[in-house]
Amino acid sequence: MYQWFVFTHLVGLVLFVFAHGVSAFVSWQIRTLRDPAVITGYLAMSQQATRVAYVGLLLLLIGGAAAATEAGLWSQPWVWGSVIVLIAVFVGMYALAASYYYKLRDLLAGKEGQPPIGAEALATYLDSRRPEAIAGVGALGLLVLGWLMVVKPG
Repeated sequence: MYQWFVFTHLVGLVLFVFAHGVSAFVSWQIRTLRDPAVITGYLAMSQQATRVAYVGLLLLLIGGAAAATEAGLWSQPWVWGSVIVLIAVFVGMYALAASYYYKLRDLLAGKEGQPPIGAEALATYLDSRRPEAIAGVGALGLLVLGWLMVVKPG
């Protein structure tokens, strides 16, 4: 069964990275756009892809936990390191991305009695380094997780 659990883990990983890549693409693409309707469409596409990414994350977690249980690996430091890194990356990326993109959606829609954001203010908002920070956290986390899975230190 161990191989099937690892396979499930890897299928989840591929699905997660593929679907999450759509959101990454959107984060870079909208920086060059200035049409609020187009940006809103890209953000909707990103939300849909994120739902699929969470299915991949669930498969990844179930497969990884089952494989670790089946093989008796919970006592290994690299397994717990992977769990800690995954949680840290999830929290870090959520903290960086959610506040930025939820606010952008609100600005585009004109929430709380405010008119939709103007062209100049939109350009200023989109000229943020936030996408680089988000990508940096995600890339570093993925590299560390890959290293932990391959090298299995400890």
